[in-house]
Amino acid sequence: MKIDTFKAKLTPFNRDVTFRVMVPNGYEEGGRLYPVLYMNDGQDVFRDEDSVSGHSIRYAQYYADYAKFLPPVIIVGIDCPSTNKERSRQYTPYTKHFEVPSWSSYESEVAGTGREYLEWLVHEFKPWIDENYRTRKQGAYTGLGGFSSGAIVSTYGVMMYPEAFSRLLVISGSFYIWMDCLDKTLEEANLDHIKYIYMDVSTKEQGRITTPKQFLEGAKMMYHRFLTCGFDETNLKYQVVKGLSHTQGGWRLRFPDAVRWIFQDIEAASTPGRF
Repeated sequence: MKIDTFKAKLTPFNRDVTFRVMVPNGYEEGGRLYPVLYMNDGQDVFRDEDSVSGHSIRYAQYYADYAKFLPPVIIVGIDCPSTNKERSRQYTPYTKHFEVPSWSSYESEVAGTGREYLEWLVHEFKPWIDENYRTRKQGAYTGLGGFSSGAIVSTYGVMMYPEAFSRLLVISGSFYIWMDCLDKTLEEANLDHIKYIYMDVSTKEQGRITTPKQFLEGAKMMYHRFLTCGFDETNLKYQVVKGLSHTQGGWRLRFPDAVRWIFQDIEAASTPGRF
């Protein structure tokens, strides 16, 4: 396992973004091609020292300890913007006005730039990764994931870019406040290309505007939307976890199993040295 760190030009926003690429054990031996998982909030995925808050998923350590139980996947973590306001815009492909409660620090107007971000990711960033790493380029072997607001842009991306993604990983998705917009996207999208979806929520999630009750309700609504679209227990994993808060420490306990779920077919589909 090795983690490379780079900077790229996020051209729609004329700024640089840091990203990290973790390759699995055995990558430097032979010519095998690997599936890829693109993760938003990439600063929180691998190591505490990468995270602004000092707390991460610690996936690098987990992989070091339990690699033999994990699918051989390249994971690309893309850092989020530096402020909550810009993060909300980048991770939202919609524009919407909110009546913000007095206790909330959320913006009353979010003019989302998530579509521009996804256009960059699919048409500029992913081709660079595919050119510089031994990837299985097809959308059938590529996943997209995120936490909280990162779940919104990830869900939209997997639904609307079938040529790029077929696997969705969302933890603690902030679906509730965006369900009206997501419903419109569901009406437009054809989801036949999606192979696996993992989604979860915990009972103590609290966001900048979303209450614990709303977190639970939003996840439940999104889950039932997917059921209505024809997904079932063979390709959709949904769980409610008791007692965990909306933090990297809570997400840390669920992330490895989420990776296993959305790439559950990879070991059977990939033979070392063949691809």
